[in-house]
Parts: sequence; C-alpha cells; structure tokens
Amino acid sequence: MAGSTVWLTPWGGKGGNTWQFIIPDGARIIKISVRSGDILDSISLTYKDESGYIFSEKYGGNGGLLHNIELADNENLVGISGRFGTFQNITAITSFSFQTNIKTYGPFGINGGTDFSVGLAEGKFFGFYGRSGSYIDALGVILQP
Repeated sequence: MAGSTVWLTPWGGKGGNTWQFIIPDGARIIKISVRSGDILDSISLTYKDESGYIFSEKYGGNGGLLHNIELADNENLVGISGRFGTFQNITAITSFSFQTNIKTYGPFGINGGTDFSVGLAEGKFFGFYGRSGSYIDALGVILQP
C-alpha cells in the first residue's frame, strides 16, 4: 500500500451494520451498482486488478430500482456527492451521485436533507465504508492523497 490514507467521517446515521471496501493499489473501479427509490437502498462496487475482477458485497437492502454503471477504460472516479436526512424515522443517505472525469451519474434517491460532497484534484478514492441495513445508513470515503 503506497502512501497514507485519509478516512473522512461518514455522512448519515448510526443505524445498521458497519462495512468497508478497500480498492488496492493498481486496481481501478470499473462498475458501481446502486439500488434507489426514495433514498439510497444499496451500493456495490467492482474493481479490476492484475488478478481479474473483484466484486464487493452488496451493502444495504433490496428496495428501489437497480442501476448498473460501467465505467469506460479511460474513466475514473473523481468525486461523490449527496444528501443525508430522515426517512421512515431513521437517518440515512437520501440521495447519491458520483462524478468521473467524463460525466456525473445520478442523483440516485429523491429525498432532501443535508448536502455532502468530496472531490479530488489529485490522489484517488481508496475505498468506501459506512453502515447499512435495509438502506445505506451512513457513507464515508477513504482517500489516498
């Protein structure tokens, strides 16, 4: 693992179970899958490295519509944004978007709340972590400067 990592404090609530997904050096995110309706129901990621394709677990529940976003060979994740707020008496991620060097995907989810965002001028997204149950209760990012 080259360089240090920075774990940004997660946005959202304290419900659900903890999870984390690390993207190793030399790997590249090639697919992001989200399920969403009124809020962000789940997220899963796929990366590719020299050994092949690595799939994360699905973090969150089975509600909402499935959106599979496959990134082009020259496309890299450069930012995420969204909102967190109250949904069915829990604090969760109510809206989620991500930005690549080519375009923005989302928003996934439709409810309001408090905005969050992180973008990279340099470095890379090294991983994601948070809390989930039936929804994505909280979402944080791990950056490698």
